[in-house]
Amino acid sequence: MPSILYSLLVVLGMANYSGANNGIASGQPFWWGVSTSSYQTEDVGAKITEPGFFKTDWDVYFDRGKLKHPKGDGVFAYSEYKRDIAILKDLGVTHYRFGIEWARVEPEKGKYNMEAIKHYRAIVDELIANGITPIICLWHWTFPSWGFSSENPEVFGWMNPVLVERWPDYVRLIVTEFKDKVTLYAPENEPNAQSLAGFFLGIFPPGAKYSLSLFRKHVDTSADAFIVASKIIRSIDPKLKIMSVQNMIQWEKAWWDIFGYFYNLGQEFNFKHLDKIIDHIDILGFNYYYRVKASPFPNTRIIDPEGLRELTQTLSDKYKKPLVIAENGWPDSKGEVKKDYMERHVKVAMDMRSKVNLIGYFYWSLVDNFEWSSGYEEKYGLYKFNASSKALEPYPVALEYKKIIISDKSNGTFK
Repeated sequence: MPSILYSLLVVLGMANYSGANNGIASGQPFWWGVSTSSYQTEDVGAKITEPGFFKTDWDVYFDRGKLKHPKGDGVFAYSEYKRDIAILKDLGVTHYRFGIEWARVEPEKGKYNMEAIKHYRAIVDELIANGITPIICLWHWTFPSWGFSSENPEVFGWMNPVLVERWPDYVRLIVTEFKDKVTLYAPENEPNAQSLAGFFLGIFPPGAKYSLSLFRKHVDTSADAFIVASKIIRSIDPKLKIMSVQNMIQWEKAWWDIFGYFYNLGQEFNFKHLDKIIDHIDILGFNYYYRVKASPFPNTRIIDPEGLRELTQTLSDKYKKPLVIAENGWPDSKGEVKKDYMERHVKVAMDMRSKVNLIGYFYWSLVDNFEWSSGYEEKYGLYKFNASSKALEPYPVALEYKKIIISDKSNGTFK
């Protein structure tokens, strides 16, 4: 996800939990997890040899010269999934959030690739065999190319009637195929960030710029799509759990923003989508990376673990839902900064879980991958990717994360 976060600056510049737990056992072990996405990590796949067998809006956008960085084969997470799961097991994580690529499953409108479903099922089986709970994300910023229109941003994405029509069938297919194995589903990843990048900043498809109205409309329609997915999931099996994955920034009001205009825009960015879907989720998953001044001018991202504390408390007080830190990490090619970053934020998480109903922490991401408009320049991974051997090599942060997980389990400090 995170390359969008810096660009967001261009536009915007301790009560105990007392609510219902929505079926989440209060005495369950803490979730230690890792998050990835399909498009950022996957290759086409060893079993799919036809060039251009499927494309996303991002692939079309690159073909048209709208993006500087080619994605290529990512880090081969599709074909080398056993490599990744072996590393996850060694880390000791309890949960893994990964994405299913809608374009791969439905490469042509209304025509499904059941081999892809079979392959994703093999990934789920491998996770379960290694004691790791899978969380499936149904949409992580990419749309099938057959639903892409860059010429008319007003019918892009969740505002496109073709995609809105096909979305329920796609959701129904995936959940029906996986409900016997997977009980946790995230319908969408960070629609607020994707909408802002695509309709105001112009750095994501469809490349619209400075349209606050389209940003707001797309956030609203993404919420509609989320609710549709949630209702379908519950109709298939009421015992299945639904998690949000919402981007959250700790906004700081600039001294000159006398009427709080930009600060209020930041709060709208954080809460507009979440307010609309809150009654349709069991677990409030949110992503936190940094604090920043709410401003129309670029300014520095500030590493601030206390911002995580404040947001966690705010979300607990406001929504009374079980909370999961669904993404947290820092780009750092040498590895020392993100090790310190992770340690400080985990310390806050471990403290907050005794104060609110915080049930999990997920690091972003398993491996350095394609960070959208930043290409491969931003390196968030626990592991680096060796292109010649396809091996994943640990940064110091990976070893430290493993120590934290082992220590937490062995000391019996689960809340």
